Amino acid sequence: MTIRHHENHQEWLLNSLRRAEIDVAVTYDLQIPDGITFTPLASLPPHALVAESHPMARHAAVTLAALAAEPLVLLDLPMSREYFLALFMKEGVQPIIHSRSPHQDVVRTMVANGYGYTLANVRPRSDLALDGRRVVRVPLAGEHAPMRIGIATLAQLRTSRLVQAFERHCRSYISDARIPGMDAPVEER
Repeated sequence: MTIRHHENHQEWLLNSLRRAEIDVAVTYDLQIPDGITFTPLASLPPHALVAESHPMARHAAVTLAALAAEPLVLLDLPMSREYFLALFMKEGVQPIIHSRSPHQDVVRTMVANGYGYTLANVRPRSDLALDGRRVVRVPLAGEHAPMRIGIATLAQLRTSRLVQAFERHCRSYISDARIPGMDAPVEER
């Protein structure tokens, strides 16, 4: 067996699974097509991320309507972009997109430097951006569809023992109570 690690966005992972170029993906439940089996591991509710000096940094929660009046630094990845913009659409508000980046670290750094806020589901344990400035996570008020992180495989293929072992390993390390490298969502409830 040869184990190779690939890191890419959701669309690439799902296409690679369908072409049988990869056997398994740890990914999100965004637009999972027919023929892909998705096993959820943890639920990640959306939240706002603002600079430490932003007035909303001290709020217990913030509405999407209040955020929509501020500049948005959008994580611009296939499917993630649609997920975040759909949150606004569901509330009947239009965000003001200040800038976009497909790199989460760039988005966090722009937010930390006061260019605007962003929406996110991942919860890195560090509240520091790449340049050392702080960001603050603020819960969104109201009910919003969470992203779920999980394991995706091609439904029509028999799962190998190696993939089964990898899935067991993931289930033992990733849950609503524990996500390596992140604050678990259950800690904020």
